[in-house]
Amino acid sequence: MAATFALLGASPSAAGPNCDDGYHCVFYLDVNSARQSFFNSDPDFSNDTFDEFNVSGNGLNRSVNNNVYSASNSSTGNYESHYWDNTNATGFLFCLNPGHYVNSASTVDQPGRQSGDPLPSGLRDRASRLTLPGRTSTDCF
Repeated sequence: MAATFALLGASPSAAGPNCDDGYHCVFYLDVNSARQSFFNSDPDFSNDTFDEFNVSGNGLNRSVNNNVYSASNSSTGNYESHYWDNTNATGFLFCLNPGHYVNSASTVDQPGRQSGDPLPSGLRDRASRLTLPGRTSTDCF
């Protein structure tokens, strides 16, 4: 009975690639490049850098603001990652469901918005803000 309760009380967990559990990660190039991880919302990327060496290290110590090429959501609380063009929460760009990611180095582009697809070129290098609402009806990757 205790084991059943533990399973029912656990938070949903979904891991995106190269992003620790509970975090929302952005990458300078693909999901193997330099990374910045966010546990909470961040209203302004201008004071953030890609300060986490990932696999390739490309982009290490570069500014996050207007330099997001790929992203990954490893939410443990069922939060979507919503990315915005402006720091005042206008100019919605894209969102990721828990456990999903966009990898701009990917050559696979499935119909619609699918996890693992490349971020469309018109949305790259524009993100300035991250918000973390619960699950919404927004069409996310």
